[in-house]
Amino acid sequence: MDTEAMTARKKQLRTELRGRRSRTYGGEVGGARRAREAQQLIDHAAPLLAQVREAALAAADGGDGGRAPLVAAYHPSPLEADVMPLVDELVAAGARMIFPASAGHRLEWITWDGRSPFLPSPGRGFGPEPDGERLGPDALADALLVLTPAVAVDRSGTRIGHGAGYYDRALSAAGADTRVVTVIHPDELLEAGALPCGEHDVPIPAVLTAGGLVRLITIEGS
Repeated sequence: MDTEAMTARKKQLRTELRGRRSRTYGGEVGGARRAREAQQLIDHAAPLLAQVREAALAAADGGDGGRAPLVAAYHPSPLEADVMPLVDELVAAGARMIFPASAGHRLEWITWDGRSPFLPSPGRGFGPEPDGERLGPDALADALLVLTPAVAVDRSGTRIGHGAGYYDRALSAAGADTRVVTVIHPDELLEAGALPCGEHDVPIPAVLTAGGLVRLITIEGS
């Protein structure tokens, strides 16, 4: 598939997937479903929380220079899977949280103290961001865990985002041992090969949904 055809196909898929998401999670009934599934995300994230707790305990004993484990998350839109209750659990487990912010061509990462309110972003299309310390665009190199959003992911590890390529660029800076998990709704985990994959698309090794934490088959050679 050439670049122009792939771009057109991705645009079509985004429209279809966003429409389905709106029908499923919009309105009062959809909002109640999203709230229930947010709690299920916490249950299925037990291995992630355990990893963060273990790293936090090691840091308290002087490991990693005494620094608490760094975890990246995002502030979801009203129709995305609600990751914020899980973020609260990560904070309680001892994580230092960072969130993305608009910074030109790349994402910049800002610390969150676990209590302060989020503020509107000056960047178009960006969700609220914390008013913390700015760590620059390469902060993921030190992250233990990165939670990313997506419109959908297929079982071959291909992720489709919102079209600007921010997360593909950001994840290219993640550390070799950084655990990357994309958080989506259950019906947004698609069959292998369902999404077109370009040369700049970074494969996703795992997804978290209200149905479970799923390890994916990554794309060979990516």
